[in-house]
This record gives sequence, C-alpha cells and structure tokens, in this order.
Amino acid sequence: MDWPRDRFKVQVLDDSVDQKTVHLVDDKVLEWRERGLNVECLRRTNRQGYKAGALKEGLEVLQDYEFVAIFDADFKPEPDFLVNTVPYLIDNPEVGYVQSRWIFTNPEESYLTKAQEISLNYHCKCEQFVHFASGSFFNFNGTAGVWRRETIQQVGGWNSRTTVEDMDLSLRTYVNGWKAIYLTDITCLNELPASFRAYRTQQHRWTCGPVQLARRAARDIWSSSLPFWRKLELIFCYFGIRKFATHWVCICFFCGLVPLSMFTPEVSIPLWALVHLPVVVTLSTAIFTPRGWMHCILYVMFENAMGIVKLWAVIAGKFRPAAQSWVVTTKLGSSDKRPNTGAAAPVPVACRFYAAEMLMSLFVLTAALYGVISSARWSFSIFLGLQGLVFLAFGFNLVDCGGLLALRREKLRQAHAQHITAHALRLTTGLQNTGTCPVWVTFQHAAKAEKANAEGVLRM
Repeated sequence: MDWPRDRFKVQVLDDSVDQKTVHLVDDKVLEWRERGLNVECLRRTNRQGYKAGALKEGLEVLQDYEFVAIFDADFKPEPDFLVNTVPYLIDNPEVGYVQSRWIFTNPEESYLTKAQEISLNYHCKCEQFVHFASGSFFNFNGTAGVWRRETIQQVGGWNSRTTVEDMDLSLRTYVNGWKAIYLTDITCLNELPASFRAYRTQQHRWTCGPVQLARRAARDIWSSSLPFWRKLELIFCYFGIRKFATHWVCICFFCGLVPLSMFTPEVSIPLWALVHLPVVVTLSTAIFTPRGWMHCILYVMFENAMGIVKLWAVIAGKFRPAAQSWVVTTKLGSSDKRPNTGAAAPVPVACRFYAAEMLMSLFVLTAALYGVISSARWSFSIFLGLQGLVFLAFGFNLVDCGGLLALRREKLRQAHAQHITAHALRLTTGLQNTGTCPVWVTFQHAAKAEKANAEGVLRM
C-alpha cells in the first residue's frame, strides 16, 4: 500500500477455528512484521457477533487512527487504493464512507460464476452508482471501502442484530445525515464463490439480512429527520420492492402461475409478460458485462431457479430468529491463481442433490409435457422445458466447480498446469546449467502463496 508507514497499521481479524488456517495467518503476520510492516492479528476466544463482533472489537483496541479501510480475505486492492480513496474523506468532512467497485478474478470458472458476474456487475456498475448519483441510500458492500472512524462511533458502531452488518451500519449512517461516495472508477479484485453450496449460503444471507434489517430499523427510519419522501423511498422502494417483493414475484409468476396456466387454458398470460418484459429487464442487466447478452436466456432461468433459495431466505428473515446465524462463504482460490504444482487440484465435494429444486423441476417439466401433449401454448412449453432443465441442473448440482459441467474444464486446467510445470522445470534445469538464476519462477510461486483465509482490516 502506498501510504506512510508511520501512519499505517494492518489488523488481521481471524475467527478461524481450524489450526491450519490459524498457523497460516500467524506465519503471514510474522513474515510481514519482519518486512517492516506494522501488523497485528486479533484472534477472539469466541465468535460472538460473527463478522460484526470481530470488527467492533478490532476498532476498540485501536487508538489515533482516523480512517478504517476494510477488506475481506479474498479481496486484493491495488497499491494506490488508499491514495485514491482517502482524499475524498479528507476533503469532504460530511462524508462517512467511500465504496469502491468490485471486479472479479474467476468469472469464467463455471456458468455459476458467470451468472454471478452478470448480476454483480449490474449491482456495482448501475444500481449502486444510480443510487449514489440521485442522492438515495446505497449500502456499504462490507468490503473494499474506507470509513471515517468518527462516523462509525457516532451512529452506534458495528451491530450484529442482522446478518448484513454492512447494510445496517450504512443505513444508520444515512439516517443520521452522513453522506457517502460511490467510486465506480476505483476497483478492487475479489473472488466469486465457485461452489453452489457456498453460493446458496451467500445468497441466503444477502436476502435474509435486509428483511431482518427492514423489520428492526423501520421505527428509526420513520423517526429520523430525513425528508418524508426519502423515508417512503427507503421503506417501500428499497426494502419493500427491491429486497422483498421482487423475490416473491419472480418465483410465483415464472415457476408458479405460468406452469399452472398450462393446466387451465382459460387463464391467459400475455406474451409481453412472459417474454418481452423479462427480455428487456435481462438485457438491461446483462449489458454491464462484456458479452453478457450472450447469456441472457440462461441468466433469467438461472435467477428463476435461485428464487427458491431467496424466497426461503425472505420467509426466514421475517419469521425465524435462528436465521441470524452468520455462515462463512467458502472460497477456493481463483482457478488461474492456484499453484501449478502438477498435482490434481482439490475439487470440493458438495451435496449432490437439492430436493426443492428437483421437485420444482418435476413440476415445471410436467407442465411443459402437458402443454406439448395438449398441443396448446407451444411457446410456454418451450420456456417451461428449458426452465425445468435448469432446475434439474440445480437439483443435481451440475452448475458449480464441483459439478459435472465444470469437471472437464478443471481436468483441462490441470493438464495445462502439468504441461507448464514440466516446461518450467526443464527451463530451470537449463538455466542452472548455464549459471543463470530463474528469478521469475521464484517470484511467481511467492506471489501465489499470499492468500490467507482470514479477515483483513487495514487501519490508518
């Protein structure tokens, strides 16, 4: 990081329970201390409050640091990240935090990661920026941003009452009159979850948390000094429509009403509702990803299939207190950054069957088959047939890096890694025989050993 070392401190917040990760974190902390960096590791004896609890305790033990930059362990900021972000806080004392834009290391690893890239690019490039530009509330994304310490303390600090502590803190910041800046030109690399199980866990938390927050923060919003129309925007547009109703409408319409209409010819669904409107919405989402339009049809079906997870998360956030448990999203390390050891890379062993998706696949495919047999609504039958196959792929877990659709890609990557390793060994042997040191090999392997499974919090 390009920042004066006497005004810079790194704090690693590690709640890991496995000894392998603990030793890895300790080794990295020691290594960077020996290289002259002011770094410490804060390890708690309990996981109370999960990520919010760790951030709260980490802030309490620090003194004389005005700004706090936060990065999850899989994020890789550029060296000039602080130089490009902190001046916005220095020059604008009314600004509580700045948020950078996410970019991704592994979108091509599987169709699961490609669909995530399309969705998150829309969120980061369009949704967040439009909210910021219009003066509306946009939430802190939990990482790759810089906070003013005074702001955190004034609005009550990190709170673990929901699974979205980042949205909770940024909402209280907005309600208390602080401003925020979204920096779409400042980017930070991170990894997309390549496991379907990890992705389901992440989406459950991201969907359940806002429902919890809306229920618990509604009174604070109504009693705040915000203009009345901003309160309505927050309650009804941001939480009511965007975070609640959208998930119900998608799953109930595409996977409920449309299949049922095949059995009741009296029910008429206009083509614009089934095709035209979804195509327009999907295209407007996909255009923020290069060549995203090529994946439009599969993407909308992917989102429909994920509707089961999101619908259950909405219900859990509303009625289940146990939904407040915070589950870590497993990351495997970007496929193009895994060491080329020549050995087979570990493929995650995940649950191969998901009953809800398989039952939905049976229902949707039955409706499609009935439409074909009755020779009615062929366009509906084609759509439902494709949607049923997507549900089937989800049910059998064929979409992630451990599924059948990605195993061949992984085998090809391993074969390529073995070829590169063999070539590097031959080159190294030749260089050593001529008395030349292969420095690039040393740097390459050193760079690929940097990742640690811990929460990195940068303190200035």
